[in-house]
Amino acid sequence: MEQFVRVRVVQGNGMDLSLFQFDYDLTFSVFFMNADKTIYGRFGTRTDLENATKDISIEGFKQALEAALALHKGYPENKASLAAKTGPEPVKKTPEAFPALLRYASTLNFNERINQQCIHCHQISEAQREIHWYDRKPIPDEVLYPFPMPDVLGLSFSPKHRAKISKVVSGSSAEKDGFRRADEILTLAGQPIISIADVQWVLHRSPENTALPVTVDRHGEEVNLMLTLNPGWRKGSNISWRTTTGELRFVALGGMVLEDLSDAERQRRGIGNKEMALRVDNIWRRGRNSESNAQKAGIRRGDIIIGYGDRTDRLTETGVIAYVLQEAPQAKTLPIKLLRNGEQVEIELSLE
Repeated sequence: MEQFVRVRVVQGNGMDLSLFQFDYDLTFSVFFMNADKTIYGRFGTRTDLENATKDISIEGFKQALEAALALHKGYPENKASLAAKTGPEPVKKTPEAFPALLRYASTLNFNERINQQCIHCHQISEAQREIHWYDRKPIPDEVLYPFPMPDVLGLSFSPKHRAKISKVVSGSSAEKDGFRRADEILTLAGQPIISIADVQWVLHRSPENTALPVTVDRHGEEVNLMLTLNPGWRKGSNISWRTTTGELRFVALGGMVLEDLSDAERQRRGIGNKEMALRVDNIWRRGRNSESNAQKAGIRRGDIIIGYGDRTDRLTETGVIAYVLQEAPQAKTLPIKLLRNGEQVEIELSLE
């Protein structure tokens, strides 16, 4: 770290979104870049609500630092391979330019309460989604499922390495593409990879129904593969851990927190494994004295939802959110079927 000029950005106000494009739901995110703003790579990954450090480690961070220094030594001869690490022009140049964040200034007034002035990173993601939602338009996959983890393709990575595969799921598209455990990804879509976050960046910028060229280190030998992105591949992502999903729970679920019943519980209740069965684990309030739409509709904690709108197939909480925001964005209410004490109850949930 002593070989770097270290800068800490502590708020989103005035952030250059043409440069700082990353997963805004992260607790810890790092950019490695040249003084001319060429990005060498990113670091920071998260998949868990309770444990923000489960997917990162000091060992992995050290390897990313070393890899960034190696790229710096090869600069500017390697500049062309780094070009795609900088994203396209953003929808808005800065966070406070989004309609939902117009109340914020680009700089902070330190004579007033700072906590009421700071733009949090997660608010940028919320503002990006609100552009679609408040116009009642379907939210695109790349906005609803940002920076997808490679596990949606069947790849798990070791947090203690740069981008080393710890598991390949049997029958997954990654297994069919020829990936093996202990392969370390060196390049993806022509970009040098120095962390799991770099893999996510490439996936974030890639369309579906395509194949990405990959170079891996397999026991000291470089092997060339192709990573297939089938239609709808992002939809296997889990967004329930994200801070920004909290707002989506109010928008699409009326404030409910839903948990998919286990196969054992389904069998006990006589519910098939392919049918919807989501327990209402919690119901949030909008404010201390304000009920959420789910509470107003009479939904209770412990209810089992077996139908949401016109869907009765097995969906996760993420799947239900996606259904509302992508398939029913114009709906002002949706019928909900649920089980309560063994009896079926039907209610109407407001989406206003």
